[in-house]
Amino acid sequence: MSTALAVCHGSFGRVTVYQLDRPMRTHAHREGHLTFHLGGPPAIVTIDEVPHRVDETTGVAINPWQPHAFHPCPGNKPSVFLVAYICESWLDRDQEGRGRLRFGANSIPTGTTIRAITASLAHSLVTTASYRIVHRYLNQLFDACFDESWKNGGPMVLPERPRTPVDFRVRKSLRLLHEGLGQGIELDTVARDAGLSRPHFYKLFRESTGVTPALYANTMRIERALDRLVGSRVSVTDIGYELGFSSQSHFTHFFAANVGIAPTLYRTIARVVSE
Repeated sequence: MSTALAVCHGSFGRVTVYQLDRPMRTHAHREGHLTFHLGGPPAIVTIDEVPHRVDETTGVAINPWQPHAFHPCPGNKPSVFLVAYICESWLDRDQEGRGRLRFGANSIPTGTTIRAITASLAHSLVTTASYRIVHRYLNQLFDACFDESWKNGGPMVLPERPRTPVDFRVRKSLRLLHEGLGQGIELDTVARDAGLSRPHFYKLFRESTGVTPALYANTMRIERALDRLVGSRVSVTDIGYELGFSSQSHFTHFFAANVGIAPTLYRTIARVVSE
């Protein structure tokens, strides 16, 4: 059964140690995303429909808004992964000169240095180390992965994903999606209110943002759910209702399929660290 061994939120974003044995559906994050294998059978992470094996020799780096899915490989032992979600605002402050949070390749070879950093970071998370220690190891991990991803110019230079859509109809649809998180989002209604036919809406939205409207809406729902789980005492059932789910079971299924574990467990184990 998938579970979390550690979840840590801070100005850097969030860093987790997960024990995963169930698949996660295609989803995306506003943050940059690193996944490394710590033990057990390997897994496949599909990024932009390209499969990448995550094992003791290779991890993955995922750029903001890159669609990806997690597929565990069968085995008799549980698989443990270090998963980091890195905020660009933290990067801008702490990694001056790096530019945007953008990796040059998705596959990251895990040599001696990266393996040692991931082991140290994972240990600091499960032993509830301080912000200073988590911050130091995460900085080191980002540096090593960033440099590795751009070796030789980057073995696979990824396409740019626009930050702000130019088309006013897409901007309006983004506002409508944000406003409709708690009402049960009807994408056909959003398309109509933005002045677009359904096919034109989907095409223009994906060209402008790099993701589908449904994937974008799901990302916003998960972000809101994480904020409410960690930053409030509102019940899990009420958080689900706030996000337009008709029952806690529907919300739990959605959350686990996108985050990896149930929201009740996430809230129980998550901690927030600060400087």
